[in-house]
Amino acid sequence: MQHDYTFGGAESINRAIGILVALDQQQVNAMVELQIDSAIEECEQEYEKATADPSYVPDKEFIVRLDNYLALGGERP
Repeated sequence: MQHDYTFGGAESINRAIGILVALDQQQVNAMVELQIDSAIEECEQEYEKATADPSYVPDKEFIVRLDNYLALGGERP
């Protein structure tokens, strides 16, 4: 299924980090927790880039993952 998500800048990444942190705190499966931690780390790196340069746009693969993270928290428009 194709989503028409448009990258919303650093604030979108920041919201995704909050969603992932909340999921991480609820997780009891160590393997899933590691996956979430990896996603948080990737989001933090992209957030730093987006805050340093407001015109920065992550690659398409990250934007797809970001859309999925936001959907987990009901944050996707």
